[in-house]
Amino acid sequence: MKKRLIGGTIVVLALVISLLFGEKIFATAVSLVALIGLKELIDIKYKNRKIDFIKVFSGIFLVLLLFNNLIIKASDSALLTVPILGLIIPIVFYDNKEKYNIEDAMYFVGIVFFLALSFGSIINLREESIYKCIYIFIISFITDTYAFIGGSLIGRKHFTDISPKKTIEGCMIGIIMGTFIGSIYYMTFITNLNAFRVVILSLILTILSEVGDLVFSSIKRYFGKKDYSNLIPGHGGILDRFDSVIFVSLGMALLVNIL
Repeated sequence: MKKRLIGGTIVVLALVISLLFGEKIFATAVSLVALIGLKELIDIKYKNRKIDFIKVFSGIFLVLLLFNNLIIKASDSALLTVPILGLIIPIVFYDNKEKYNIEDAMYFVGIVFFLALSFGSIINLREESIYKCIYIFIISFITDTYAFIGGSLIGRKHFTDISPKKTIEGCMIGIIMGTFIGSIYYMTFITNLNAFRVVILSLILTILSEVGDLVFSSIKRYFGKKDYSNLIPGHGGILDRFDSVIFVSLGMALLVNIL
């Protein structure tokens, strides 16, 4: 519990500092987080595979997509083909399914575009409004924190085998508190929606926060890992901490224009 508190404090402080130092510093920090997340997703499957060329190129393509916002703005869709071709064509030169094959190529393409889209959404939110950017982190962190506390204190009914410690009671408390605190924050600092829509937005995002946690837990379970890495004390890796944020950012990018 002590390590978890220390790790959480470090993450929050780093987040606050990067937010306050402006859009460019924040974009750089988020891109670094995305690259670490990419490394974790690569290592969980390919840590002992000698495909360094592909690993390096996937990182370059991710940075290219993030800093040019190609996914979000689609200002030049032709450039989107660069990472696709760059990660698929090498299967011809490897010509060895044990080293690098089409399944591997699709995995790399998928994680590069997935991380570019989700972390690109976070960067775009900061450019649009610092308050909206803070909002997605509040939704994620509050939901996760209260789900953990609620599950530890009154959790009785097991929720899913994907995450053995998840309980129905914990999830419900996380959703309720995330919706409540998130809605209060939104109506105080953003207020471009009426109260009903704000509550609906916050409710959907808290649910997505829980889903994100389960999706990334499912990935770890599939590969037989407990954590993505040991980077953050008491939490694991970057993706162990940002799993919920990733799904909330995607949900926000979609719903903010609908509601």
